[in-house]
Order: sequence, then C-alpha cells, then structure tokens
Amino acid sequence: MCGLMARDTTPMVSTTALEKLTRLVHGSRRILLVSHQNCGDATGAVAACLIVLERLGKVVTPYLPAPVPKSFCFLPRTEEIRTDLTTVRLEDYDLLLCVDAAEPSMTGLGDRFAERPTTLTTVNFDHHLTNPEYGDFNVVDRSAAATCAMLYEWFQFAGFNVDYAVATCLLTGILTDTGSFSNPATNDAALATASHLLLKGASVTQVLERVVRNKTIPELKLWGRALERLRVDQELGLVTTVVTQADVEELGGSPEALEGIANFLNELEGFRAVMVLKEQPDGSVKGSLRTTRDDVDVAAMAKLFGGGGHKKAAGFTVPGRLIETERGWELVR
Repeated sequence: MCGLMARDTTPMVSTTALEKLTRLVHGSRRILLVSHQNCGDATGAVAACLIVLERLGKVVTPYLPAPVPKSFCFLPRTEEIRTDLTTVRLEDYDLLLCVDAAEPSMTGLGDRFAERPTTLTTVNFDHHLTNPEYGDFNVVDRSAAATCAMLYEWFQFAGFNVDYAVATCLLTGILTDTGSFSNPATNDAALATASHLLLKGASVTQVLERVVRNKTIPELKLWGRALERLRVDQELGLVTTVVTQADVEELGGSPEALEGIANFLNELEGFRAVMVLKEQPDGSVKGSLRTTRDDVDVAAMAKLFGGGGHKKAAGFTVPGRLIETERGWELVR
C-alpha cells in the first residue's frame, strides 16, 4: 500500500527570530494587529492572527485602513476588523504587530506610527522585497511566497493550534499572493505549506469560489473597459491600462473587482512588464506592476512612486486622478 506522508516545510525564518517573536507575544497583554487594505494575504494574516492570539488570552484589536473587500468577508472574524482610526489609541497597547505591510504607511496609521509611544514594541512580520525593516523587531523573509506562509511556519514552531478556520485564512493568503499557484511568487515551500493546510481542514473549494470564481457581469464589463485601453510602449516593452472611478460608477462594478487584472495581463507574451492604474474612491491612484522576466525589477519601479513589493509583483498608491489627453492618459495631482 502506498500513500502520502506529511512532512514539515523547510524552515525559512531562523529559529532564533521565531523564539524571540513567541516570547514577545507571550509577554504582551494588549496587541494592536494591523496590515494593509484590499489584499487576501493581508486580510488572511490578520484574521488568522486574531484567532490564534486570542486563544492565548491576549486582548487583540485588528485594524485595516479600509473595509474588508466582499470577496474576503467569508473569512472568520473579519466582521470584527476595525477601519476607523479614531477608535484606535496606540497608548492602549504594549505590542504593535504589523503583518504583510511593506511600509508603515501601508497600515493607515499615518503620522501616528512615527509618534507611537516608546512603550509600544513594534513587530514587523512580512515577506516583501522592499521592506526596510522598520520595526523594533523584524521578521522579514523575502523568499516567502506570502506572509500567510510565514505565519504557518511560526504557528507550527510555537505550537499554536492551526484548525480549519486558521488554515482557511492562511490558505487564502497563499492562493491570492501566488495567483492560485500561477505567478512567479509560487515556490516549493508555498506548495508544501498549502498541502499541510489542506490536511488541517482548509477549504480550498470555498476559497476559490469566493476569491477566484466570483466575477459578476458588471465586473467583467469593467475588465472589458480596461482591456479596451491597453497601450504598448514598444521602447520600454511596457503594457499599460487605466480604469477610472467614472468607469466603476457607470458599469456598476467595484475597484476590488480589478485586483486580478494585472496578473491576467502578466500572461501576455513578448513584453517586459505590465502596469494597471486604477482610480480609488479616496482620490488616489493605485498602480499594480507585474513581470515574468528575471531581468526586470518592478519593485524598484514601484519604489520610485513610494511603493514597493516583490521583484516580479509590486504596487504603489499616489494622490491624484487620471485624465485622458491628446497624448493619452495622464496622472495629475
């Protein structure tokens, strides 16, 4: 008789770092848990940490700078995530745990991050290539496919229980950051971790139905508008497109419906990179950059605009709006 034998994933974070992180958590009482908006890895990481840390008897406040997108609302405890910064007082906490936030600005804490109390220990737990290690203690694994993959490694090391609810949160983060195991972020550790999460009871069917197979007619029309506006800069080998708030209002979709279009366009053959610019409801423009080439670093490109990410998948957000001119679409501030 033959079968599959589960084995531990190869550890990517040092045991010394995981030991210190575990001690910091055990030694804290009130934890502020933050990440960035509109991301499966960020939302999955926050939801998983909320469940695990509360089981340890900690008082945990989860915060995101924008409401959880409807595609991730199936994850447990997401209805408890705060989005109003006025309800958060940094002086009420002894540990600030930032998960999947490449820059402090991505957490939405703004100037309050720089002015945080000296008694508040900041843990920066992330996998982005451009992370400047802004925490008092940093656990950054730039080779990890997703922060949720790192969390599984930590939870296993610390002996924290990973049940079906936590496993589903973690699997969501891995699936979204790897484009369902189709983009260059996919590696053997991510695949191995996903298999362990399935053994823990994670519902891959539920994740795929809610996150991948969830397109509506208005949302597909919004994708159509983006495809109509594809432009190619032959000199740079760059494919670009834009979507405005007017498009969203006219076609009845939502900004989050466009989250996958950059990955979709990344499958185009013969180009160096793709860039999708999307107007946001708050008066900013979000840029998503993707490439499949080893000789292109889109994280470096994103950093020019104050953003960051990975070598082959990155993004940025800048204030402004998109206008169409005789020369084409332009970003104005």
